[in-house]
Amino acid sequence: MRISSISKVAILATAAVMAIAPSAVAYDLTGQGSSAVGNYIEKCKVAYQNSSKDTFTYAATGSGDGRTAINTGTKDIGYSDGVNTTAPAGVFHIPAAVWPIGVVYNLNNSASKPLQLSVTTVAGIFSGSITRWNDPAIIADTQRARKIAVFKVSKGKTVLDANGSPVVDHYRTLTIPMTMPDKPITVLYRTGSSGTTENFTKALAGAAPSVWTKAGNGTFATANPLDISTRPASFQGFANSAAIAAGAAANKYSITYVEPSYATQFPALKVASILNNVGNSTAPDVAGAQAMFAASSLDDASGIITWAYTTKAPAAYLFTATTYAMVKSNYANADKSAAVKRQVDFMAFGCADTVKDEPMIPISRTSDLGKAIIKLEAKIA
Repeated sequence: MRISSISKVAILATAAVMAIAPSAVAYDLTGQGSSAVGNYIEKCKVAYQNSSKDTFTYAATGSGDGRTAINTGTKDIGYSDGVNTTAPAGVFHIPAAVWPIGVVYNLNNSASKPLQLSVTTVAGIFSGSITRWNDPAIIADTQRARKIAVFKVSKGKTVLDANGSPVVDHYRTLTIPMTMPDKPITVLYRTGSSGTTENFTKALAGAAPSVWTKAGNGTFATANPLDISTRPASFQGFANSAAIAAGAAANKYSITYVEPSYATQFPALKVASILNNVGNSTAPDVAGAQAMFAASSLDDASGIITWAYTTKAPAAYLFTATTYAMVKSNYANADKSAAVKRQVDFMAFGCADTVKDEPMIPISRTSDLGKAIIKLEAKIA
């Protein structure tokens, strides 16, 4: 992880190792935004409430709604998987979660092992140039020998290097013979303004620019090189992460992109492995997201992460995203501002200790990202 900042401000040791203490005044907070972290927030709700004594009512309707909610002041906190480019004065970002986007598919149980796909092939599928499951590009990718990293482990934990990337102990090679069905592909996408879409299409544009020839953004139809309105049977839209996962489960021979925990709820769905820029097979898990994060850049003054889509990092999973807590520098209420700090702090540092079945990377308070979060939290007043 490369750190870019206008200054390197020292963080008090006590602030680096201690969580924000619960207040004697409990507060009822409201939030809205990213559906990708909806499961995560819901699963850590009890632990958060026990720790803070506050409550947090969250509407997981999409990142665009989160940006609107914090910009207009209808919610106390907005969560977005993309940068809030229209934020008014006093609204700023705190990176509170880092996670992988899964390429999720339903092959009607005709393939028992996970597919392996290159980013170029994924770009071809989602831009409509690859339309059938037995396309030669898909067959070539998934039949290719898989070089899979095995990470070094000490005392039950993956060992990280100085940049926070998992240390590769060795690689194993696996070949999985598969026969792909001669069926048309149905692409499911997020409608509206979606942070998951923004991160996914930016990765396609950054890692496969010869195929995904338009700049990525939060609206799938706008970011797509294809006019998807010309293929209504092949492209179907859904409102949020939960809806798109359910839609994929109900649509045989479909493919979509979503935070992986949504796929695990449906036996019909599987998650593809992705060939990265050095040809290694990577999974949408904590290790792959950590490696991608370590190869990318964090501006610790603004909290904004710039993803390195052309990285040659051997274990990097290219479809990695961050969720930003969008908060205010002045809530005009001391109890509310303290409660907002507690919620964001628990989201960043506490939830990963509580929720073990979500692929969110754990964030240490003493890491570069942790220190940046603590410094940004101090701006909430």
